[in-house]
Amino acid sequence: RRLHLHSGGGASGWRWRRGRDFILKKAKTPLGKRLLMKKAPKLVETDGKMCLMLHGGRSSQTLKNLMTDLGVMKKGECHKMSRKNDGIRPFEGGGETSLEFYAQKADAGSFMLGQQTKKRPDCLTLGRFFDYHLFDMVELLVSEYKSIHSFGSAGNQAVLGSKPCMVFLGDRFETEPAMKLTKNILLDVFRGRPATRINLKGVDRVIVCTALEDKVLFRQCAIKYKKSGTRMPMVDLQEMGPSFDFKLGRHQEAPSDVKKAAYAKAKGARKVKNVSQDALEGKVGRIYVEKQVGLDEMAMMKPKGLKRERRQAAEEREEAKKAPKKKKLAAAAADQDEDEA
Repeated sequence: RRLHLHSGGGASGWRWRRGRDFILKKAKTPLGKRLLMKKAPKLVETDGKMCLMLHGGRSSQTLKNLMTDLGVMKKGECHKMSRKNDGIRPFEGGGETSLEFYAQKADAGSFMLGQQTKKRPDCLTLGRFFDYHLFDMVELLVSEYKSIHSFGSAGNQAVLGSKPCMVFLGDRFETEPAMKLTKNILLDVFRGRPATRINLKGVDRVIVCTALEDKVLFRQCAIKYKKSGTRMPMVDLQEMGPSFDFKLGRHQEAPSDVKKAAYAKAKGARKVKNVSQDALEGKVGRIYVEKQVGLDEMAMMKPKGLKRERRQAAEEREEAKKAPKKKKLAAAAADQDEDEA
């Protein structure tokens, strides 16, 4: 593909058109400029990763219901597509083109693809993008699915779009490369927005993945806090769904050079001496100046308004000079009067 650039300044962003080349889109309004700046890559990302949810050429009702429940778990951080997409086969060469196109259009960093084939029934593919290109992915062969509605009102207290707690049980998540990749992708997809502080009352659900010998159990439970008589509350877990089991299918890891670029951490800005940030004044700097000498002798500009003051000062100086002479004259006159008397 070729890259066409439009000359001129202003905010701009990538725009994809199916069957055409890349086009650099320029904002025509202040609102469009803000939207493009919001989508632009940042040194440290603070928003959650958008997830693209779509179906392949063939899909089953189980996968449709499962994708609906997973969309509820990712409320506010997913872009769900309802139509079928025949040309998406991410494990085949050239089959990821349409997937990358939709990822660019939705500004997504991860995806969920539901496909139904004879060899792989109820196959859910999870993967990630880097620079809007396919990074890595893994296939989950789903079985024993139970929807959220089958658990009744167990999850009514959980807030939609909240940050879940994630627990992985089993040695397979640490020893097998495919299971390590699955754990990494599941964490990246369901972790939500990055947070530096967590309120205990805000953690209202937990996702538990248990690795057995032949399959993995995926469960979601609602967290309820009860009085324990101590400072720490007693935690009660109640399953709220969705619930399903899966076996690992095909998986594809990222190339080493692409992985190195994707995992690179942003370097922090170097600290500048004598510069600080203030909430009211913004950027504040401190300057050290040596003691100035000779400022009193420096010829300064004298405006016209100071002429009268200069005249009065000169007259006062003249009077001060004449005052001793007047005192001497007065003293001599007093001496003469005394002699004559």
